[in-house]
Amino acid sequence: MKEKIFLLDIDYDLEGEEGVVLLFGKNEKNERILVRKKFFHYFFVLPKVGKEEIVKRRIESLTNLQTKILKVEIVKKRWLKNERDLIKITIQNPKKLKNIRDVIKELDEIEDTFEYNISFYKRFLMDTGIKPCSWIEINGERRESKGFDVDFVIDANEIKQVEEIKECEMNVLAIDTEWVEINNEEKLIMISLFSKNIKKVLALTEWENKQEFVESFKNEEAMIKRFLEIVKKERPDIIVSYNGDAFDFLKLRERAKKLKTKLCFGIDPKELEFVKRGGTSAARCFGVVHLDLFVFINKILSPTLKTEVLTLDEVANELIGERKIELEYEEMIELWKSKKGLSRIAEYSIRDAYLIYSISQVILPQIFSISRLTGEIPFDVCRYSYSQLVEAYLMKKAVEDKILIPNSPKHEEKEIRMRELPYRGAIVVEPKTGIWENIGVVDFRSLYPSIIATKNISTETFNCEHEECKKINFVPETNYHFCVKVEGFIPKHLRYLIEKRKEIKERMKKLQKDSIEYKILDNEQYAIKIISNAMYGYFAFIGARWYKKECAEATAAFGRYYIKKVLELAEKENFETIYGDTDSIFLTTK
Repeated sequence: MKEKIFLLDIDYDLEGEEGVVLLFGKNEKNERILVRKKFFHYFFVLPKVGKEEIVKRRIESLTNLQTKILKVEIVKKRWLKNERDLIKITIQNPKKLKNIRDVIKELDEIEDTFEYNISFYKRFLMDTGIKPCSWIEINGERRESKGFDVDFVIDANEIKQVEEIKECEMNVLAIDTEWVEINNEEKLIMISLFSKNIKKVLALTEWENKQEFVESFKNEEAMIKRFLEIVKKERPDIIVSYNGDAFDFLKLRERAKKLKTKLCFGIDPKELEFVKRGGTSAARCFGVVHLDLFVFINKILSPTLKTEVLTLDEVANELIGERKIELEYEEMIELWKSKKGLSRIAEYSIRDAYLIYSISQVILPQIFSISRLTGEIPFDVCRYSYSQLVEAYLMKKAVEDKILIPNSPKHEEKEIRMRELPYRGAIVVEPKTGIWENIGVVDFRSLYPSIIATKNISTETFNCEHEECKKINFVPETNYHFCVKVEGFIPKHLRYLIEKRKEIKERMKKLQKDSIEYKILDNEQYAIKIISNAMYGYFAFIGARWYKKECAEATAAFGRYYIKKVLELAEKENFETIYGDTDSIFLTTK
């Protein structure tokens, strides 16, 4: 059978000793579908020059390993400035990859091992080029959905990316919880749920004249079980929270554990688990994607917001023009203890869930666009920093270009990077006090991305041996230069992003602003802007695989050079500079 689905989540399982990738999505009939595809994990060994065949034979002769080595082959990949012969080692059980790597890394004839710490499902996405939050076509055999809360399962023979600008309607459920501490005992007093189909508050008490949307319970266990029952019935594609990783779901899991209640609302029987993502612990259930909007806003969106306080109230006010109901925590405790005004707490709680849902309608399209661009699932995108998003994009492109992905730095290397001297940043012209009229603004469009792209700034192009490059592509105020004879990996893909964004903006000019296509394209260009602008900072990120502080330093130096040129020209033409910062200057006539 053939089926087209919108890919939302991915994980993997074992079938015997072999890895099976699990892809979850929904089709145009709004049916939940799980796709299974066999895939084999692998990593690379870089042998010492001339030792390739020796290393290959030694690996093939290894015995008593924790899983089978299925294939050992010599492949060519670019490493640093040269093409090298590597040994690609494909194994049977993906969970044992690091065990096999630990044995092989001890061989005397090798320089290093690579790509061993890439997760199984990410390896699959990078190798196949499949984009999450987009449509894919599956060719395979349909079978029963035994053990999974889906409409059916497909054992895939082939999976293809569908190039189609078409969103998929999501069933989004917002969740918020209320807790009070009385006599050193914390109680879960309400769980609120809001979506386009439901408005519900589950409360830990009964009271007269309560609202129609309130259900009352005698204990926390019954309330949590009803919460799980509603989630199962509503079958949301996405659950959104605001600080759910660190508060709502963390506390719910602790309370469920205390009550010996299984907290599960995914498509499989597994309980809610906390996994490490973006340096934090994240609440995950496979197939029902939990997005903590606070984390995304804090890490990605906050620099573009006017508010410096990221409370639900302030963020909602800025993004959707609505606010919370005012109710201080101490007042909530008093209302709860007195059992008077409980309807007010219920209104407060459901209002929070409504605001979370409404914010999600603004933010989800942005998360989806970043997901498509970077090749990362929305669960991960929601929790990544700028540098992690950049790295995800570069890793995806490295696979396409047959470039060996550098290893993540170990703790000792990060310590060394942290101790490196800081470099000089952008020019800041102190603002001149006063009230000014007839102000002109000179603004460089995408200054740092353009510098990286045009000056070919990349880790492998830094300080090449060519005398010509030293003369024509030197960095002002430094003894650095960058190669002009060989295209750098990062500039190549940054150039593509810059041109792609220009192309998208031209297409947007021909569309109505309220059209679906315009909104999709606007989110696509926004995703590109995020990745492009973050590339400069990524060079100096101590956890970067493609780390090169000198590249960030050079980019800033070129930026200062061009700003100085504009300042000199403005002075020559009798303009007065009243303020300047990084990529823009404010001028007026003298």
